[in-house]
Amino acid sequence: MDRQTIYAGQIPLETDLLNTNKNTMVALAKLAAAMFGTATVVNGLACVPTAPAGLTVNVNPGEMYSLVATDATAYSSLSADSHNILKQGVVLDAVNLSCPAPGTAGQSINYLVQATYQDSDAGSVVLPYYNASNPSQAWSGPGNTGTAQPTARKGIVVLSAKAGVAATTGSQTTPAPDAGYTGLYVVTVANGQTTITAANIAQASNAPILPTDLLHAIQANSLITANDTGTANTYAVSFSPAITALTDGMVVWFKAKTANTGASTLNVNGLGASPMVGGAHSALQGGEIVVNGKCQAVWRADISSWVLIECTGGAIQVAAATQTQHAPQYGQLPQHGQCRLSLSGGNLLLAPYNGNKLIIGGVMRTIPAAGISLAPTGLTAATTYYVYAFMNGAAMTLEASTTGHSTDATTGVEVKTGDASRTLVGMAYPVTGPAFADNYQQRLVLSWFNRRNVLVAGNFTAGRSTTSSTPTELNSEIRNNFLCWGDEAINMNTYGIVTLAGSPGQQASTGIAVDSSSVLYDASIQYQRDTNSNIGTSTVGTSALLSEGFHFSTLLGYVSASNATWSTNNFLKSIIRG
Repeated sequence: MDRQTIYAGQIPLETDLLNTNKNTMVALAKLAAAMFGTATVVNGLACVPTAPAGLTVNVNPGEMYSLVATDATAYSSLSADSHNILKQGVVLDAVNLSCPAPGTAGQSINYLVQATYQDSDAGSVVLPYYNASNPSQAWSGPGNTGTAQPTARKGIVVLSAKAGVAATTGSQTTPAPDAGYTGLYVVTVANGQTTITAANIAQASNAPILPTDLLHAIQANSLITANDTGTANTYAVSFSPAITALTDGMVVWFKAKTANTGASTLNVNGLGASPMVGGAHSALQGGEIVVNGKCQAVWRADISSWVLIECTGGAIQVAAATQTQHAPQYGQLPQHGQCRLSLSGGNLLLAPYNGNKLIIGGVMRTIPAAGISLAPTGLTAATTYYVYAFMNGAAMTLEASTTGHSTDATTGVEVKTGDASRTLVGMAYPVTGPAFADNYQQRLVLSWFNRRNVLVAGNFTAGRSTTSSTPTELNSEIRNNFLCWGDEAINMNTYGIVTLAGSPGQQASTGIAVDSSSVLYDASIQYQRDTNSNIGTSTVGTSALLSEGFHFSTLLGYVSASNATWSTNNFLKSIIRG
């Protein structure tokens, strides 16, 4: 900043005062440019309806900063100075602008409230001048000419309302600013309208108006915060003052009007739609932006894209994790239930399967590579037990309990009813011993996770006969004993040979039953002896959804008279569709 130097005893010159004023103005202009840049900026100058309302608006006090010549014309005895500086134009009192309605019905008109900076030489008066020939008698004006001269050079803001062309309402357009002017507001007035309200006044596109004073604007982050006006996947925001160029590392915030459903773009102040990518620098997939979410994006010039850092309430895209403390991508997340319960060496074994993760007590746990086991010691035969995994200190442990299971409302994990620290992993039905059984005719160990189709089968070791005329179990040795979950379908079928005694016309029937001597619907077949043969073929199939727990399927037979024998080649098979 320049300062004028004056010495004691020196005869002061008018240029001393003029240069002092000029130097101060230049210093303030440079300070303003350091804060605002060199583009036009407006503070205040709010456009509001008048009170009482009419077809006029007021532009309230404020300032306009514009890059113009230091002095386009001579400043008193100082010559014109063409150096451009950011000068301040001041409006101390509200300016009233007229915006009359169009005269044609059905039409509206847009007025552009525009502003420009101007130097104004004001305060003209006839000044007294020194009269060398008669010092006691001052001259009136320079050379005693009586000429009035301006006493101040003011930086002012010239405001006007530029009328557009009236047109059918909705089709009217806003006029462009005049040369040297900057558009600030658009006032829309319809035919027949008698008052202008706040709803008729809108800030002009890209108007360089500060949202508030600079310090509070910085504190409120309002210089880089705006509301989205675009559509889903095509976001558009306008900041004030307008962003005129995108620079690497630029950060913006916006409130999203719509949620995204896939790849998206962001258009800032009409500079063009650019891709928005996530933290992994991949196109958005949908769900990263939600309605009314606050979105933060940073411009990366090297990939010509906006990187969406976050949107409150939305999903966050991350790069693939490569270290233990990294956030994983969805595809990298360990899946709950990476295990299977089976019988191994007389004990139950919960072993890793397609991974090694299991949620216990709401925490993802790692199943030991060797698995964890449970012996049948202390269990009661012919009792259905649910098998749960829990953490005994740092050790994963199994327990068998007759208490059923339910879904934990917080985690969605199937747990022991009343105890969310126990996670369901399977079911078992001990036989005499007690011992666990999982063989061809006794499928009495069942895994909750990674289920598979399980076959159970039995056959007669000797011919089995009946004279009963009502369905009766032919022999329990053919029973299929199994466990099933409530959502598993059970397919059952039988085949074999039946020999009928007695005279021609005798009938024999074969049926399949579950847990009783009642033939399942559509699970029976009837044979009738004729004069040429007393042998029939038994083939029956059916399916059922059974309650969760232990069941058995068995073969029933009955005759109309005499007796019938089911041979040793009669088989009964049940398949649990896991």
